[in-house]
Amino acid sequence: MSSEIPTRGSRKGIRRVFWIALLLSPIALGLGLNLWLSSSYGRQWLGKIIQSRSGFETNVGSATLSPWSGLILHHVDLLHPPPFRQTLTEPFAHIQTIRLTPVWLSWLRGKRELQSIELDSPNIVLPIELFASLARSQPQAPPAPPPVVAPQPPAASPTPAPTPPPPSTPASNTPPAPPSITLPPTGWLHVKNASVTLIAAQSQTQWAKISILSGSIPISGSPAESVLNIGKVVFKDQDPLTNIRAELSWQAPVLSLKPLTSKIEGLELTMGAKIGMLSGLPLQIETLLPRQPLPAFPLASRGSAKADAITVNARFIGLLLAPSTWQGDLITEFSAPSIVIDGHDAKFDRGRTITILRGGMLSCVDARFIGDDLSFLGNATLLADGRVAGVLRMVAPPEVASTLASRVFPKIPQPPSLTPLSTPQRSAFDLQAFGNLNQLFLRLGNDGPILELKR
Repeated sequence: MSSEIPTRGSRKGIRRVFWIALLLSPIALGLGLNLWLSSSYGRQWLGKIIQSRSGFETNVGSATLSPWSGLILHHVDLLHPPPFRQTLTEPFAHIQTIRLTPVWLSWLRGKRELQSIELDSPNIVLPIELFASLARSQPQAPPAPPPVVAPQPPAASPTPAPTPPPPSTPASNTPPAPPSITLPPTGWLHVKNASVTLIAAQSQTQWAKISILSGSIPISGSPAESVLNIGKVVFKDQDPLTNIRAELSWQAPVLSLKPLTSKIEGLELTMGAKIGMLSGLPLQIETLLPRQPLPAFPLASRGSAKADAITVNARFIGLLLAPSTWQGDLITEFSAPSIVIDGHDAKFDRGRTITILRGGMLSCVDARFIGDDLSFLGNATLLADGRVAGVLRMVAPPEVASTLASRVFPKIPQPPSLTPLSTPQRSAFDLQAFGNLNQLFLRLGNDGPILELKR
């Protein structure tokens, strides 16, 4: 029996099938990959990748991949740590759409470079208690070891210095030109309709909110500049700031916020910031409120306060992702401040407060308002676990101190407990605070009654 020899037509058919299969294989591979990404296994795999980078448990609604649009993730939720999930219904971050546009050529070379990242409608809910928990969980930096003195080498016998031979050619004073470095194109983070809310989880109190934030932020590659538009910024019990235009400048590896001037409650302030695209995200913020009049603003007990002038200097520095490294200073100075407390007008010559942030502990180390007839002196500390301790001393003539204490705390069951001073013309009323942010107590006077502050 003789085997049949393939004809030329059959060989052409085999080649045709081979080329068709070769051309269709990328399409089949893409369809299979997208089917896998849309499955629960693919979405869990993407969520674990995001969790490994962010530290937050992540859920991904759906995902697609194509050579033209890159990787697109829909309905991405970054969940709060378990202690906050019972009090906060919204996730830590909800992002409608994330689009990652890779530089395919660099990926083929083994380098994972992104041309741009687009975030559509990201909504971040940031509880202030999260900072405290992170500061407590991070270990403090160990103290530096004491310097070690190296043994001194034995003294060497003096030897005459050799005379170098004259150079054969004169040396050139011009250094060689450094080699030129070609930077890659600028990488961008595009943000559309973003919002950030700072909230106290226990009390469900909103402290600040930034909304309608859109713009492009350079984050890698060649130097670039851009503008970030912020529609509204609202602080607790304050009038909103609207239509803020923040100018950004990128010079690798630092992204800078150019000096931004704005007004809060009629006061003009200037703020600048820098963040490094490095491990931990080093951040520096400086704020200056130059000397200017302080208009009257309300206080508790039907009171109000104002000053002829106020000056504020604030500075923050640390790693954004490591709250235990945060350091801050806030210095406020007042000229001729005055306070009205329940109809009593108190005038002071000067006032000053100094507040510092170190290692997760916020302390007002010195607060004083000095006047001829009335003075206030105090300090306070807030720990990372929420515990609070502080004292405010009022120094005045005995009758004035008793009257003011009775007006501010009319439900005191006994006369205010005053502390005598070295001169009979002056007495002190000490107001001591202790407890935590969820349950705060006041001791009214030395060995006086204790009052619990109700929310």
